[in-house]
Amino acid sequence: MGRGRQTSDLVSLDAMFELLRLGKRRSSNSHGQTLVSLTKPFPGKIGPIRLFATARRMDEVVNYWALPAKGSWVVGVGEAAEIISKGPLRLKQAAAMIQGMMRSAIIAPKNAPGPLFLGGFRFKSASLNDGLWEEFHDGLLTLPRWMMASHSNGQCSLTINVVMNAHTDIDALREELAAQALTLLNHDETSTQPLAASARLAPVADSWEQKVKQALAAIKDGKVSKITLSRTMKLRSVTTISPEVVLRNLATNYPECRTFAFCRPRTSFVGASPEELVCLNGASVTSTCLAGSASRGDSETTDRQLSNWLLTDEKERREHKMVVDWISERMAALCNGLSWNEVPNVLRLGNVQHLATSFVGTRVEGYHVLDFVGALHPTPAVGGIPLEPALEMIGKLEEFDRGWYTGPVGWVDGNGNGEFAIAIRCALLRSNEAFLYAGDGIVAGSDPDTEDRETAMKFKPLLTALGAS
Repeated sequence: MGRGRQTSDLVSLDAMFELLRLGKRRSSNSHGQTLVSLTKPFPGKIGPIRLFATARRMDEVVNYWALPAKGSWVVGVGEAAEIISKGPLRLKQAAAMIQGMMRSAIIAPKNAPGPLFLGGFRFKSASLNDGLWEEFHDGLLTLPRWMMASHSNGQCSLTINVVMNAHTDIDALREELAAQALTLLNHDETSTQPLAASARLAPVADSWEQKVKQALAAIKDGKVSKITLSRTMKLRSVTTISPEVVLRNLATNYPECRTFAFCRPRTSFVGASPEELVCLNGASVTSTCLAGSASRGDSETTDRQLSNWLLTDEKERREHKMVVDWISERMAALCNGLSWNEVPNVLRLGNVQHLATSFVGTRVEGYHVLDFVGALHPTPAVGGIPLEPALEMIGKLEEFDRGWYTGPVGWVDGNGNGEFAIAIRCALLRSNEAFLYAGDGIVAGSDPDTEDRETAMKFKPLLTALGAS
């Protein structure tokens, strides 16, 4: 009883019990469902990967989002609710369902950040479905039962979310929460041992050179000015692949990237994206586009030479400008003011560097973060220009299902704020198999051999994280 009582006090289940009774009364009066959400400080400094490993032992559904360089992270365990949306209007559907759930929600304390919904959306809703992505819908945002998060002041918080109705058995629910709390607070060190040697399988008969040539022919004929083609690679390990080990490696090697994991019962989608699609915080909205790539040099001098080449190469700058023009036009329609750096910066990552432009704006009142996601996705960095002809060509040339690869992934809160990245530098994990994805923008002047080397460079972060490089 001593340990159980201590756990209850720690996660404030007594306070939660009072909120649940209020929620049940509200559900009885409305004959509907009520979201009850309680946020409390979470004592002690807990590593997010360690917490993620504990969460994985507790539930099959775990969501993880972090920006290691800033010390910000969220770990969500279990499902209080799922927002599942389908088709071309999946973003608007998701926003409407979240807003509907929040209208009757009981949030305590009133000034708490409240619940977050974590997940993502497919690159294209009507795309081929080859079975690998069956657990990931067109749109899937999960409201975790338990959510731990870090904050800018260095403190951690715990949020407990329950969706209930007039028939919810509060006593049984309280016992369930108490048992889950014991598991959640029993942190065991997660293994940091490297993965077993993986058998690397090169892209099988993907006819990459021929596909790039077809894209270049379409560009020459004026059908498109840019198309982003992607390819996939399959790895097989001698043991089950552990998402927490992959996350730890990605966070260590790419701390400036948004590291994510969306775990379902049979598959997990993990990655470290360098590309912020949009971040909305109150009235402030930001976005960063990356287009144009070069490898890292083996010395500071070589590295600088490659950066200078990237900044001055006509083809790379032209490719980058296409994306800048696209994003600026679409963000401006949702913002009262918008600014960006006229000359791109060079973003240096562990094994690659990109041309980068950052946008800062003030949103027009009433717009939701998913409105910005819908306006921007898919950017030319992952689709092409003009968009519809490029998407049609992608459907014909790519012989696999992108699923959530190059789709928007991230989180949204109950007030319409949120943060989404483009899901690149990622892999889908299933038992002892990993499916990796990488792509490259094709424009006039692109060379098949160069594009082949660039995709190989983009596979490297996950190959290294999987212990297969």
